[in-house]
Amino acid sequence: MKISIPNDNGFFIPKYSKQAPADDYYNGNPAVSFPFTITDAPAPTETFAIAMLDFDAIPVCGFPWIHWVAANIPATDFKVPADNSRTLKVPMVQGNNSNAGSLVGESDPLTTRHYTGPLPPDKDHQYTITVFAVAKRLPLQAGFWLNELYHQLDGETLDEATVTLIGKK
Repeated sequence: MKISIPNDNGFFIPKYSKQAPADDYYNGNPAVSFPFTITDAPAPTETFAIAMLDFDAIPVCGFPWIHWVAANIPATDFKVPADNSRTLKVPMVQGNNSNAGSLVGESDPLTTRHYTGPLPPDKDHQYTITVFAVAKRLPLQAGFWLNELYHQLDGETLDEATVTLIGKK
């Protein structure tokens, strides 16, 4: 299985990150999610899940920063368009990102349960985007946590693909 994300020589396209125009921000965060295409998924795949993590955030905040997590993307939709986190043209259930955690305490679900793009505070960061091919629809509700996704994926993941892109400071 493979995930393809448009990029600028390994860097996030500015529209999806810190360099986005002001109109593409919501509540201080880049809000337009990147488009992606999934190819070569195993035949019994029913849904996909996606997680976007910033492991370079560990020295800054003490843990990998969760930028986006979503599940139950229908396997019939191999192309997810830009800004799908907000438009839901391709249906999905979105979990909490790190803004929802107790250290930040954000409560606006338009911030906490959607894509928030790269905003590296100290240097360029690498962002790991993983797509999982899943054998069934997962029993997750909006606002689930990443660990809940991982528990549900146990024994249901058919394949996974990872892409790492860099977000510019």
